[in-house]
Parts: sequence; C-alpha cells; structure tokens
Amino acid sequence: MIEIDRLTKRYGATLVVEDVSFNVEEGTLTVVVGTSGAGKSTLLRMINRLVEPSAGRVLIDGEDTRTIPEDELRHRIGYVIQGYGLFPHRNVADNIATVPRLLRWDRKRIAQRVEELLDLFQLDPAEFAHKFPHELSGGQQQRVGVARALAARPALLLMDEPFGALDAVIRSKAQDDLIAIQRRLGATIVLVTHDMNEAFHLGDRIAVMDQARLLQYATPAELLMRPADDFVERLVGTVERPFRLLSLTPVREALEAGHAEGEPIAASESLHDALSRLLWTGRKALPVADSSGAIIGRVSVDKILQHGRPLP
Repeated sequence: MIEIDRLTKRYGATLVVEDVSFNVEEGTLTVVVGTSGAGKSTLLRMINRLVEPSAGRVLIDGEDTRTIPEDELRHRIGYVIQGYGLFPHRNVADNIATVPRLLRWDRKRIAQRVEELLDLFQLDPAEFAHKFPHELSGGQQQRVGVARALAARPALLLMDEPFGALDAVIRSKAQDDLIAIQRRLGATIVLVTHDMNEAFHLGDRIAVMDQARLLQYATPAELLMRPADDFVERLVGTVERPFRLLSLTPVREALEAGHAEGEPIAASESLHDALSRLLWTGRKALPVADSSGAIIGRVSVDKILQHGRPLP
C-alpha cells in the first residue's frame, strides 16, 4: 500500500499542494485529475522525492520514503513523463535496460527482462530491440517508456500525463494497453491527467484536485453518483454523467428475466455498449449470455435507463 499522509508543498507564501492525504491499494490504478495548476504534478513528484515536501510524508508498505536513500527510492519507483524521456543515443534494448544495469544485474538476466517486456508490449524483440527512439512511432515510444519504467519491477509506477502527446486513436489504444498490462502484472500505478474521460477510463479510484487541495477521492461510480461539491460535479459533467455511469456498469447489473430476440450480448460488457446496440438495431431488449455462451436472461432499454440515473 502507498500512503499519502498530509503532503504539503509551499513556495514562499504560495501553497502548491495543501494537506493532501489518500491511500493507494496494491495492484490498483489511481488517477489524479484536476485543472491546470491544481498541484497534480507537484504531488506526483513529491511521492518519489523529486520535489521535497514542506510537510507530510509518503509511506510505501509502511516505510517512510524519507528514510530510503534517494538512489534506492528511484529504483523502487518507476516514473513515466509526457514525451517518455527516452535516451535518443541508446537503442530500445539499452533504454529498457537502464535501471537493471544501475542495479548491476548480470547480462543474461537483463537480456531476459528486455525480451520479456518487449513481448509483453507487443514489440517483436528481433525487430525493435536495436531500433533508436527516432525510428519509433509515438505509440511505440510510449510503450518503450513504460517498459523501461517497469524493468526493475518497481513497487510503484508514477505516470505524469503519459498520453498527452499522442493523437486520439493512438491514445485510446495506449490507454487500453496500459489497463491490460496493469492487470497482467498487478502493478500499482498513480497517473496524473487533466482529461476526465481518461480518468474514468483508467482509474480504479480518482483523486480530484483544485487549487492545491484534494476535493474528493473515490471510485468513478461514487464520483458520478455523489460528487463532493459543485466543482467536482462540473468536472464530471452533468450531461455526460449518466453515460459515464453506464460505461462503468456491466450488463449483469441490469439483468432481468425473460426472452429477447437477436444476437446476445455478454454479461461482462457495459450497459453503454448494450444501449448503443439497442438503439442501433431498434430493439427494446437483447438476450444476455454468460462466459460460456449460455443465455441467462435479457437486458432492456427501460432497465438500462434506470441505471443511468445518478442517485439524488
């Protein structure tokens, strides 16, 4: 577990981060979101002590990061920034091997880890290991940057606007790739973004900041149904809230007894997907199938719309 305990950063009379506390459970992805200047990136940099806090502390599995030598701490926390920060004069394999070499891993272990990560990120080692950053697309550079950050199996991965430089199509694919990798590795990630859609797509929990303070720390569904104040409600978006809520809710949550015609939808898909298909086909209900393909009930437009109404 990562414990953020009353972190504060002051530059002269200006508070950049004020008394921020929250816990990040192991194996989860937490997104820090807010407007420009809210203190998001400073908060992230205080976690790995690139910026020293004026007050407060960070604990990794109960150990205060102030007691850990800085070099050791850098090796235990991966860090990915917008633009990926790849060394232009090093090839892909050498970029990924940066921290393992600093830790004096033997050559065989490093080579195995580089190949493992390239395979994991769907970059054929035979094709990509010896390429240089300028020979890669933006999406490929992003994957190499994350692979490098994960090379030494850090306890925590920090990501500061990692997808900001990507176009919309590549960005969406990169987000999906990150979710798949995070689930496969069980990595603990804290990611900063200004994009609320990205926050809802990626986050197990979301920390909303404004003017240096933490306004709410909650699951995406809690933010949608019970925003802490007017600012959070505006950030979530009153018009989009029902549709975001549907995107977070699996079809199984609106399952009802009965028969329906048409191609079944999986119980694990979202209510947003089900509603889109119903509107496209003009049907009022669809059959629902479990993971084995067996029909277990149906989902209807009326039932979906009930789930799309946030609680008062």
